[in-house]
Amino acid sequence: MATATAQIHLRTPPKTKVLLAMAAELSGAANLTDYILRAAVDRARSDLSSQQTFALGSKHWSEFSKRIDAPARDLVKLRKLLTEEDVFDRHTS
Repeated sequence: MATATAQIHLRTPPKTKVLLAMAAELSGAANLTDYILRAAVDRARSDLSSQQTFALGSKHWSEFSKRIDAPARDLVKLRKLLTEEDVFDRHTS
């Protein structure tokens, strides 16, 4: 794992810190920071994964599958968009 160099500062009520410290000890975490960071990273991955997946009912799934399996169309504007330089490729003189 990469060496940690960034810092995150938290303020919490004393009771919350005691609760987290107890849970960290019971979980076998190396320390409170490790416990909190592991829990936060797990939650962040979960939150982000919900933005990368979607669910469809059977009717909508059938329509989606039909469209995704259909042959690609030659869309002139899309081809132009994907083959021209974008703003990040342009160099200022």
